[in-house]
Amino acid sequence: MCYGSNKMSDDTEFSRVIALLETRYVEAQKLADEKLAALNAVRQEAGLPPRAVGTEGATGEGAPVLTQIKRDTFYGKKQMTAIREYLTMRRAQGDGPATPREVLDALKAGGYRFETKSDDIALVGVRALLRKANNVFHKLPGTGSYGLLEWYPNAKPGRDEDDVPPRKKLVLTRKHSLKLKKKGGLVRKLLPAKADSGGDAEKDTTAGD
Repeated sequence: MCYGSNKMSDDTEFSRVIALLETRYVEAQKLADEKLAALNAVRQEAGLPPRAVGTEGATGEGAPVLTQIKRDTFYGKKQMTAIREYLTMRRAQGDGPATPREVLDALKAGGYRFETKSDDIALVGVRALLRKANNVFHKLPGTGSYGLLEWYPNAKPGRDEDDVPPRKKLVLTRKHSLKLKKKGGLVRKLLPAKADSGGDAEKDTTAGD
């Protein structure tokens, strides 16, 4: 009887410990799910793929990387996220950077929906995103191809070479005005002439008084 009593006491104690750990586990799992949701929301805004449950990170070593585009690979995703994933796939296959046209074709093949009337307009949008998001994407100098900035640790994000700097626009404007002057334009002569005529009129009025 004494042995049976001790066994029942041990079973009761085990049950209490198990119940306590189960409760703590459920609470910890709920908290982890909330943190994962917040993390993935931030990663999505940054153009990064979401972190899966139980992985070390979507961009960490050993993380699974898609290497084949399926019909729904980019469906429902933001354009920056889709482009980033596509470039990562290319690098995993040894292809490296891609042109805006290649990006456009790949996203369409993967189910991404461009809200534009034509591919030409969609291409303009893709090119603009690649150019402006220079903290994520990097254009290889002298080429029309883009990669991820993280691939090139020594590269610095900068203005795309296709953008015309304001100084150049000012120089062009100055050259244009000089050309008009050489052709006999009266751009600079008209204003002083009006001022002088106005001044003479005032002198005449004063003299008349």
